[in-house]
This record gives sequence, structure tokens and C-alpha cells, in this order.
Amino acid sequence: MRIWIAQTFSTVSILAKIVVSLFRGLIGVVFALANAGASMAEPHKLSLDDMMKVEGLGRAASDPTGHWFVYERLRPYGQLPDYTFGAYAFRKSGHQLWRYDLDKGGDAALLPGLDQEFYNYLQGFSPSGRFLALFQYRFGAISIAAYDMIREKSVVFDQTPALSRSGEHDPVWISKDELVFAALPKGEQPISTSVRAYTGKALTLAWDNAWRGRIATADEVRSTFEDQSNEQEVGVLVRANARTGKVKTLARGLFADLRVSPDTRYLAGLAVSKPRSADSSKLIVADSRRYRLTVFDLNTGEARPVAPKIEFFPYSIAWAPDSERVAAFGWASSEGPRSGGFYVIDVKNGAATRYDHKGLDLVSERERGWLQRPERTAFLGNNLLVFARRIPENERQDPRFTFQNTWPTNLSKPDWYLLRPDGTSENLSKDLPGISGIPVGAGDGHVTVWAENGVYRFYENGSRLLLTPEIPGRFRFVSADSFTSRSGLIRPEFEEKALFTVNNAGSKKTVMVDLRNGHEGDVVIVDAPSADAAPMAGSLAAGAVLFDVEEGSVSRLLVARAEDQRRPHTIASVNTHLAEVDLGAWKTVSYEIDDPQGILPSHVVESCVLLPPGYDGEVLPAIVNVYPGVEPSCTSEPPKISYPDPYSPYLWAGKGYAYARLATPRQLIRTNDGPIAGLDEVIEAGANALVKAGITAPERMVLDGSSQGGVSALYVAAHSNRFKGVIARNSWADFFSHYFGAQGIARYEYGEEYFNTSALRYDSISGSDFGIGRQPFEDPEVYYKNSPVFLAPQIDMPVLLIHSDMDFFDISQFDEMFGALKRSGKDVRYVRYWGEGHLLSSPANIRDMWERTDAFLKDNGVTP
Repeated sequence: MRIWIAQTFSTVSILAKIVVSLFRGLIGVVFALANAGASMAEPHKLSLDDMMKVEGLGRAASDPTGHWFVYERLRPYGQLPDYTFGAYAFRKSGHQLWRYDLDKGGDAALLPGLDQEFYNYLQGFSPSGRFLALFQYRFGAISIAAYDMIREKSVVFDQTPALSRSGEHDPVWISKDELVFAALPKGEQPISTSVRAYTGKALTLAWDNAWRGRIATADEVRSTFEDQSNEQEVGVLVRANARTGKVKTLARGLFADLRVSPDTRYLAGLAVSKPRSADSSKLIVADSRRYRLTVFDLNTGEARPVAPKIEFFPYSIAWAPDSERVAAFGWASSEGPRSGGFYVIDVKNGAATRYDHKGLDLVSERERGWLQRPERTAFLGNNLLVFARRIPENERQDPRFTFQNTWPTNLSKPDWYLLRPDGTSENLSKDLPGISGIPVGAGDGHVTVWAENGVYRFYENGSRLLLTPEIPGRFRFVSADSFTSRSGLIRPEFEEKALFTVNNAGSKKTVMVDLRNGHEGDVVIVDAPSADAAPMAGSLAAGAVLFDVEEGSVSRLLVARAEDQRRPHTIASVNTHLAEVDLGAWKTVSYEIDDPQGILPSHVVESCVLLPPGYDGEVLPAIVNVYPGVEPSCTSEPPKISYPDPYSPYLWAGKGYAYARLATPRQLIRTNDGPIAGLDEVIEAGANALVKAGITAPERMVLDGSSQGGVSALYVAAHSNRFKGVIARNSWADFFSHYFGAQGIARYEYGEEYFNTSALRYDSISGSDFGIGRQPFEDPEVYYKNSPVFLAPQIDMPVLLIHSDMDFFDISQFDEMFGALKRSGKDVRYVRYWGEGHLLSSPANIRDMWERTDAFLKDNGVTP
């Protein structure tokens, strides 16, 4: 018995050990599974709620004394008090001004003494650094103010400033405490900032007057054929004192391109005319206004028009260092800009000398994505420095200014040429790689430019000096911008410094070049805190650089100094709520496209597709974005969010879609049948490549397009049966009525010049994605053959149209498209938003748009 009991206990003990071991193993498995579950958990995908919390960063600047960095910070989008700005609010609204004390350090702080109910936009410091010019916006009203950095208070000037997207109406400091700006007539507001709010208020008043019955509400637009461009547009040129807030009128009329002479005695500007009537027999390919040069003596207040028989391009004025001459690009009134050249005007006697650029074709700014005008010039002694291409010897050597498309790929290398008064020229940069057309400084007898391998100073004798040390990598200029003009396109007054980045194999340095006479070769070099760090501003006096360091979508503002490379100081963090958000990953898809006309050889292109977070190779539904002239680069688009964007590709990825940005080279989409007649073949080639790569399937793709992409997506839908649906937003559909009609919302309060403005889009071929080069009167067939509204019977897929009543593309365009599809018996739904512009601004409307888009896709079986 004892033996049996012993054996039993032994057996029990063994069984107990086995049970404990199994239990421990089971616990281990449970924990392992739990850990595996945690590691395999769904990543935090971007949601619309996340997007509504997104902040942003705008412009930054340093004062000349080295005391302050001032920068714009955008409040979280969903918390803004005002969504009325311009044609849409996101990225353009919520601006607050913050400052960082370079002497005391610490954290950045809101600029004290400013009303935060307004959006405040940085414009620029006075020469002494005491005053800061800024714009203030609230519910359609824009004003210009001067902030006193010492007294910590601002004065707001009474007149409404004229503004434009191209920066040509930017104010200019004329002394340490005075600035001059162009102002609009009393009661008016600039279209670029105030179009929706200003128009809404005017229409509300008109409706109220009509319903009360006592005040007539009619206005009249009449075709005029007599030339009114000899009359100056109404406005006023204002001289404003930042100390006192007092203003006085310098001149009546609207002016542009204000430039103060180096000795601050003179101010040059262009008097802006009323629009001239279009010649019915000629195509519209240029601005309808005339710009005449005027020089003001700031000591006496005298205004003197000079070279009255010459029209000038705005934003082309340059002063000579001696303040006795001014240059600008112009042409005889009887001719056009393509026959123009740079003129040098003697300020004292008004004599104008044309510098004929014989054998040269001036480079158009349009190549960088903006206007058809020559790149900036600068004086080099008695000569000019111009950016141009040499005309081939077997062609006529007459001076040229050729209108170009954006980002052309088939042109020869441009260079900087020393242009003499007799028309002879000398290439000063022929051996410099990657030479830029953006000059960074000019002084007595020299001009400073940059190339990929450094910053160079050219002298009037044709010699040059390398101002930067030999640093491995590629130089890139950090250009200033403003809320009225994009970085790289603005032409600000030259400063005492220029800021550059130098990238080399993942490492980055910031080089600040001292441009003052006698400081040749003086540079401040600051190691970038990371390879993704972008310099926002530099202080030469403090030897410091303000960096935006992006860690994914989180931005940290760091101040780094040249003498203390190891300790950059964080002064602010933006979008920390996005730290754990997975945005997905961009993938390059390469494939071959045949020329739709069979003329060019097959073309290998690269398109980009954004794959959702956690993608593991499954077949996805795909949103195929359509836009003409796109040649994307996936490597230049690391997944990040820098500002609120309710149309972001990352929102699609967060929902589980693949988002494809397909290449649409202009040379392949333009055919003899129309400007986008080859677009369907190009898009289908990209769609086939996505299917072949296993990313999506033929029955799971939807076309998507906004603005120029909306009409393009509808055109593709009429010529392809590959897709399950098409979404078109804020665009047009009828080339005929678009050509002749008004520019949407601008018809109400901004005058007759906004009728027929779309004609330029079709008349001019160079630089326009929809250029036809013939009026509808001449060739009606090409207009209706390319118009989706006439192609409605061919669209055999469900359509979602989205438009707004305050867009510059008139909502009636999609009224027509809906009517055409409905009459053709097609499946179409049409969503209209009231009070919105070219893109949606209201968070409530943005959420509604996504809900309706989700419903459209679900109803048509295209969901993750």
C-alpha cells in the first residue's frame, strides 16, 4: 500500500509538474499572441478628424539687426474663426505671427499687441528692423499695417491695399519708417483675398434692396470698342508713416511693380491702364492692360511719366546702382511682348535706350510655372545681365522672346549673358552646371547668381568670382515668398545676404552668403539638424538659421547657430498629433506609352501610386487622378502633411484605396484633334500598368479630377470603358460657353474684364494645357469634339459632379453637364455647395463631400 501510495504521489507530482509546465506554456502562448496582436495591429491611418487638426507654417524672416526671427504659424484648421479667404481657405488662413528672441533664447511667442481675430501675414521688415509690414484679413476685409517691434503695437493704414497673386502690387519700404503701397478705391476689396466675402455682402445688400423695392439693383455691362487703355485704372498710391500711422497721397491711379532707387530718392512704378478692348480678328494671348513707366521724386513728390510710347511688363523693373537709370522689359505700343526687349531709361532726361538681345531668345518665367515674361534682369556697369538661350546659327538672329510651356524638356541650356547697348553679348556662365535664372544680388559693377556647384559674382569686365567654398553637393537657393506670391516666383528687393542649402549623399548644410561689398567670400555655414531640415530664414548678424525639421508630418522649429553646431534649440512643434499616423508609401510604376498619333517613338514614363498603410500585396480599389501635363516624381514626395488639405491623397490611402497620380506628358496628350485628345490613351496606358503590377483590377478603378482635371476626367470617361465611375469637381465641361462666358463669381462685382477671360486659355497654345489657337468662330468643330458636354452620350459609367456657386469656373458649366447626362439617360448625381469657391473651405461641407463620395463609391461597388 505504501509503495502504491508513494507511486501515486510520485505520479501526481509528475502530473502536477506537467500541468504547471503546460500552464506556463499556455500563458506564454497567450502573451506571445497578445504581443503578436499588438505588433500586427492596424496602423493609425489618417482620418478627416486628423486633417481638421492640422496646423501649418508659412513665411519667416529675420530683422536686419539679428534680434528677431518672425514666422507665420497656421492654427488648427477646424478651429479657425473665418473660412472666407479668397477662392478657398485651407493653407491660406489661420495665420498668426510668432517671434523668437535671438538674444535671450527661450521659446517662441505670439507677437504681442496683435488682434488674433485677424489673420496676420508677414510682409517684411523696414531697413532699420524696427517696423514690420504685415497684412491683416478678416471676413473679406484686408488691410496693411506696420508693427513696432519696440513699442509692441501696430498702426493700421486706412486704405485697402491692391494685391495680386504675382506679387506685382507688394508694398515697398522707402525709408526706415515709411512705406508706399498701391491702394484700391474706397469700398473695394482685392479679388485674390476677398472675392467670396466681398461678393456675398454685395449680393446680400442688392437682394435686400430689391425685396424692399425702393432702390434699383441693376448694373450694366456693355461691349466697348473704343480703346480705353489710355485711361489709368482707378486707385491711389499711398505714402504711409509707420511711426505715426499717417498717410498721404503720392499719386492718383493704380500702380504696380514699385521699386525704390538705391539712394532712396526715386520710386519707379508702372501706371496700370483700364483693360483694352480685344481685337475680334486677333487671338488673345497677353494681358489686356497697358503698363506705363512713371518715376517719382520722393524728395519733391513730383511724378514724371517716362518713355510714354513703350509698354512694359509688370515685375520687370530694375534700378542701376547709381540710381540714375532704370531698366524694364517693354515693347512699342503698336507691337506685342514677343517683339520686346529691355529698355534702359535715363531718370533725368527720360531718354530710353533699347538693348537688343541679338542672337538670343530670352527665357520665359512660364518655364518655371508662372507668367509669359522674361526672367529678371540686373545692371552690370553700363550693360545688362539677361537670362537667355543662344539662337542656332542656321536661324535668323533677330532678338526673340518665345512663349513656352511649363517645365519644357526639349530646350537647350540657358545661360546668363552680358548684354551691351550695341546688342552684342557675352556668355558668362557657359561652363557652369545647373545655372539658375534667379539672381540673388546686385551692386555697383557686379551681379550675383548661383549654379549647382556654388554662388558666383559676375563683374562688368566679364570676370567672375566664386563666393562660396567648395562644398560637395548641390546648391539650392532658399527664396523668400509672401502670401500673395509663391516662393521662387516672387522678385523681392535684394538683401545683404542669400541663403542656400547644399545636399550631398543625405547630409545637408545651409550656407548664408554675405552679399555686401567688401565681404566677398564671407559665408556662414550651419549644419542642418537633419537631412529633411528646411531652412526658413537666416540671420547674418546673429549667424543663425531657423529650420523647419520634419519628422514625418510633425514639424519642429529649430534655431541653429554657426558657432554652436551641436546644440540646435527647439522653439516650437507643429502637428504632434500626427506623430503616430501612418500615411502609406509611394511606389513608382514605370511603363511605355505609344504616341496616340503614331508620330513620336514610344515614351517611357514613371507614374506614382500611393499605397495605403499596411499594404501587403492585395488587389485594391484605385482612385486614378487625372490632370493634364503631369509628370510626377515619387522620390520627391515623401509621405508627409505640411498643411491642411481636404483633398489630400493621404485621406484616400487612409480609407484603404490606392491613389494613382498618372503621368500625362503634354507632347502625348495634344494631338491634331485637340489639346487633350490623346489623354484617354495615356490614362489607359497608366491604368493597364497598375493592373499589370497587381495593385488594382479593371473593375475597381475610378477616375478623379478637380479644376483642369475635372474636365479632363470627363473627357477620358467619354472615350474609355475601363473605369467604374468618374468624379469631377469644380471644373468646366463646355468649351464653347466657357470661351464666351464670364469668369464665374467675378462677374458680379469685378467688372466687364472678367467676361471672355477664358478665351486666353484657348487662344494661346504655348503655356496653356487647353490651347487650340483658333476661335470658336473659325473652328467650331474642334470645340465641340473636345467638350464633355457634347460627349455625354458616350459616357457609360456612373458620374459624380461636384461644384460651387462662388467658383471662378462658373457652376453653370456643371449645370450643363448634368443636363446633358440626364438627357442622355446616364447615371449621374450632382452635388452643389453654396458659399464655396474653387475648392471647399467649410469643415461641414468638407465632411459632407467625403460622405457623399463614399456613398457614390459604395453604391458602385468600389470600396476597400
